[in-house]
Amino acid sequence: MRQIIYTKAILITLGCTLFSSCLKKDLYSGSKNEDEKEVSPPDNGGNTNRYSYPFGEEKTGQEAELIIEFHSGQGIIHTPTVSIPPLKYNKSLLFMLTHDDCKQSAFSMTWAAINGKPVDRSDIKRKYYYDIEHLEADDLPPNSYALGKTLGSTDGFGNEVRFHFTTTLAPEWDFMDAPTVVKKGFTENFFRFYMKSGLRWNNVVEMVNDGNAIAFHDLNTVAVNNVDSLIRHFDRAQQISNKRLSGRNIKFLAEPNGNRSYLKAALGFPAIQTITAQNSADKLIPYQVNSSLYQKTLARVFVNQAAEVEKLVNDAAGQDAANREAVHIGVHETDHDWAQLLLWLNNTYGKDGKDILWFPSQEEYYEYNYNRQNSVISSRIEGNKLIVKVKFPSQPDFYYPALTLNINGLQMYNIKSISSNETVTGLTYGNFDRGISINIDCRRFIQEHATQYVNRYLSKKSAANLLDAKYHVNALKDSQEKRNLLSKLGLE
Repeated sequence: MRQIIYTKAILITLGCTLFSSCLKKDLYSGSKNEDEKEVSPPDNGGNTNRYSYPFGEEKTGQEAELIIEFHSGQGIIHTPTVSIPPLKYNKSLLFMLTHDDCKQSAFSMTWAAINGKPVDRSDIKRKYYYDIEHLEADDLPPNSYALGKTLGSTDGFGNEVRFHFTTTLAPEWDFMDAPTVVKKGFTENFFRFYMKSGLRWNNVVEMVNDGNAIAFHDLNTVAVNNVDSLIRHFDRAQQISNKRLSGRNIKFLAEPNGNRSYLKAALGFPAIQTITAQNSADKLIPYQVNSSLYQKTLARVFVNQAAEVEKLVNDAAGQDAANREAVHIGVHETDHDWAQLLLWLNNTYGKDGKDILWFPSQEEYYEYNYNRQNSVISSRIEGNKLIVKVKFPSQPDFYYPALTLNINGLQMYNIKSISSNETVTGLTYGNFDRGISINIDCRRFIQEHATQYVNRYLSKKSAANLLDAKYHVNALKDSQEKRNLLSKLGLE
């Protein structure tokens, strides 16, 4: 029986010259002429006709069925043990990153670095940013560059799983609807790449489509210590986000400014299921968790410099897995140094290193652990087949219906095939430890999702679009539809 240790940890949030405060800044809405007068930009930043994953139509409480067929004479007599490991893909080191203040750098630096897109060199004299419309038009800041690869770990069987993080949102502020200016080839000035007040909805749509998560943070009320007011504004922000993100709700709170009133309000707003804070929060030791963590406040820490994160990760990796604490970093602004940190994580503990790292958002980790604690697993032998069923719990606002299953005593050389019912849309497997491991994904629309990325590539055949299309198609289980998509990419 695993045990959980909830040790109250007082984490000191260090001041940081890299990070800005939680105050919202005025949006830079246009370029300037020689007389320093504002020139209104065209409103080409609308949110219409942009693909968004249909989160509101996702199902919960599904039942996944796996059929493991053995070679003739290789069947089994006794039903083997099926278990769910503490961390997805049987990883042993958990790392999480939460962006506060709805910062534009969450898109143009953090998301861009992870997904192999250009990032700014962060010159000390001027730091530049861009929006999704700039990226799509190849209208990028001067001196931007790419890291040369995407960043992530593997699923244990050689398939890439990119890093995922959380960005907080500011749904009640108008800047999320701000227009943007695209002027490809225009070099007289670069005002269009100056920092905006924060993320725009179009940028957020692209990020959540890629598996990243969202959280509540500051609310637009002066009554920041009034719990009833905060609850009302949680609800208002939720309604806005749900409308702008195709039915996706927010269930994660990143405490702003150490204001404990937000935590009290969260407990009165049932949609919030998981919380993080800097002070008086619970340390997370994944291999000792034996509860769903519902509305638990998990600890995170802020650092002065990105390089300090390396020590935290190395120290955690040096601990025995059974006692290893998760590393959860809070950040406001990211720059070139943070991009290099992400590259270091990939090269040291990710897919191009030891490959022991799982880097999800706290929301994704929360869902995985909740499903691990509450799913019902049954198995039976039928002739030369082992039938395994997994009944997921029915929990509102869940968007990551995926698990890793370990089955002791089996080896792939005994197995003729592994198949599933239609509920399972992603399926990978192989030998692990003294048995086999199976990763299942039950997202309802990932075939249509992958098709969107294939069509994006076919409409603009760039190397970056091909990488994205391959990544999303490879998330599908083997099928004729998957082979057809690969054929469109020239890969089958």
